[in-house]
Amino acid sequence: NETGDFIELFYDLYGPYPFEDQKYGHCMAPIGGGMEHQTMTTQGSFSKGLTAHELAHQWWGNSVTCASWSDIFINEGFASYSEYVMLENLYPAEKVQHMLDVHDNVLSQTGGSVWFSDTLNENRIFNSRLSYDKGSGIIHSIRYLMNNDSLFFAGLREFQNDFKDSVARGIDFRNKMQEISGINYTPFFEQWYFGEGYPTYSIRWKQSGQDLLLELNHTASKPSVTPTFTNPIDLRFIRQGMSDTLIRFDVAANSQQFYISNFGTLSSTITVDPQNWIINNIGTIIQDNSLVNLNEMNENSTALTIVPNPNNGIFTIGNQKANCWLSVFNMQGKNILNKQLAPNEVIDLQDFGKGTYLLEIKNSENSEAKTLKLISF
Repeated sequence: NETGDFIELFYDLYGPYPFEDQKYGHCMAPIGGGMEHQTMTTQGSFSKGLTAHELAHQWWGNSVTCASWSDIFINEGFASYSEYVMLENLYPAEKVQHMLDVHDNVLSQTGGSVWFSDTLNENRIFNSRLSYDKGSGIIHSIRYLMNNDSLFFAGLREFQNDFKDSVARGIDFRNKMQEISGINYTPFFEQWYFGEGYPTYSIRWKQSGQDLLLELNHTASKPSVTPTFTNPIDLRFIRQGMSDTLIRFDVAANSQQFYISNFGTLSSTITVDPQNWIINNIGTIIQDNSLVNLNEMNENSTALTIVPNPNNGIFTIGNQKANCWLSVFNMQGKNILNKQLAPNEVIDLQDFGKGTYLLEIKNSENSEAKTLKLISF
């Protein structure tokens, strides 16, 4: 009795049922799960999720088919996301737990990409964690980045129309999303479709009167493949005497600071990605009154230069006065290097690893100290 509602929903979101001159039916058989035979799905049971998934394959898999097994995302990622879309529209009370379950499955291991090269490995092709759930999760994230549901689903309908009765690759879908939105999705696909892993977000924050200083850090679960995730992320704040506030932060590095003036007073902790748009883990979220505004430090130290910054651990310090000493601290406050500086001296921190460092440069004559922020990657 539910299948008719599902057909109408997918008709509205994806475009006309691809086989309108025929019908759609179910064949029951003693199998586990289902098989999306064109116009006649075979199923062993009739749960909402399974029925919606197999029906969605009429659009994603039968009408538009993956160009190779490497792009099985076109079939299984979209059919899996259709389970969420069905719940979101027809059974909204169940949608949150569904997406949490999808994310939890992806987070159960640290690596793995949606795209893959080993097309002879059947277990990898139909990997539920990567081809199905991670595929579904990144479609949800693409929708979040677009931030316009009307445009997102219009893009899906255009994609269906462009590739009807044909084959498509993951990058074809990327190109369609870029075309319709004007957003460059190439970095996202490099990190989430071809790349591996996911970010774990941690936050340090300090309240100064009505102003908020926030440091947003993330580590990657598979840094050897994908060291940084540059997708935006939502943070939810609860302030005294005010309603909940949701702010989207643009992420460009593994560690960033944000200063918000006249923010008000936080009355509760900060929540990362409260609407589950991004596959991620949560690390620590702490109030740290020792947090230093690094942007302000850099502004006050314009006479000194670090070139390049960010860098790969090797950089040059310039414009310092004579008889200067350098002290380098990691973000835990540990002093890792002390040395006297020569003019335009090249410094090598590669042995200390990637991260953010504070450089304190002191003049021995008047003990004047300048502090700058360094990012090494």
